[in-house]
Amino acid sequence: MRLAVAATLLLASACAHAAENAVVASELDVLTMEEGIWDAAIEFPPATPGEAPTRASGVQTNTFVTGRRWIRNDFEVDAKYGGHGTWGYDPRKQRYVGIWVDSNQDYIRLDEGTWDAASRTMTWISELRQPDPHPPAKYRMTEVFRGDTRVLTMTAIGAKSGKEIPLGKITFTRRTHH
Repeated sequence: MRLAVAATLLLASACAHAAENAVVASELDVLTMEEGIWDAAIEFPPATPGEAPTRASGVQTNTFVTGRRWIRNDFEVDAKYGGHGTWGYDPRKQRYVGIWVDSNQDYIRLDEGTWDAASRTMTWISELRQPDPHPPAKYRMTEVFRGDTRVLTMTAIGAKSGKEIPLGKITFTRRTHH
């Protein structure tokens, strides 16, 4: 009897794992749209109204970690800024999850995202630490996919006011292979 119960539990576990992998496979297809080398045109809003926005350029390289469940992002901007992230799909949370570190932060940012297939838009939410004594601000990144172009819009949302503050926009263009 114990052997039959153990075999049944093992079979149920294997079926559940296979079903979870099938769901994850379709969710991970979204990540393949970011694979490759991308040139980045960056625009930050002006510090004071009436001034021109600040512009910069960078390169983002996205490669899959062995097993293709996680994608790794390395981002460099004009040799003044560097960032690194990793993200994938968490089937238990039923959300995309990621981490980010860069030369402007002294902590690991944790992101959670959702994908809207109809609009081909990924929306990430996280927190941005603020100087003491201010509470963290919500941080939203919205990325619209248009084939070999992606547009990422970054917005902070005030913790107390709920006011949305544009932080910048990055237009990524995939490098073509020669």
